[in-house]
Amino acid sequence: MEDNLEVKWPWEMVWMECVDDFIERIKQSLPSDHELQGHKLFPGIKWHRRPIFIVDDDTTGEYLLMDLERTKRWRKSKGKVPTIAVFKTREEVSALIERDHQTEVAKYRDESLKQSQNQALHRIADKSGSR
Repeated sequence: MEDNLEVKWPWEMVWMECVDDFIERIKQSLPSDHELQGHKLFPGIKWHRRPIFIVDDDTTGEYLLMDLERTKRWRKSKGKVPTIAVFKTREEVSALIERDHQTEVAKYRDESLKQSQNQALHRIADKSGSR
């Protein structure tokens, strides 16, 4: 049985033409002595318009959430590394994607509801002001 992963907004698949560029960007964000430098990484999924990746670590078989926006200090030095979370299974990655999807959709629902309420209040104010 094939294990498919459904990618939902705000996550998106990385175009194959861009994979090498993203691998280079990820490797450049890591110190030269970082253990992931020697790993075979494949950034197949990224957050829409943000440098956050779900990376297949083909060396370990794990999945890495690499956030290039949020960094932390590397080994008590001045150097910085991306925030990295490790996922052991595709089910954990799927749960992450679903949670992020629901969170982002809720933001738009809340904003849409606020806009509708504001528009209704303006209509009521316009009607009462025109009498």
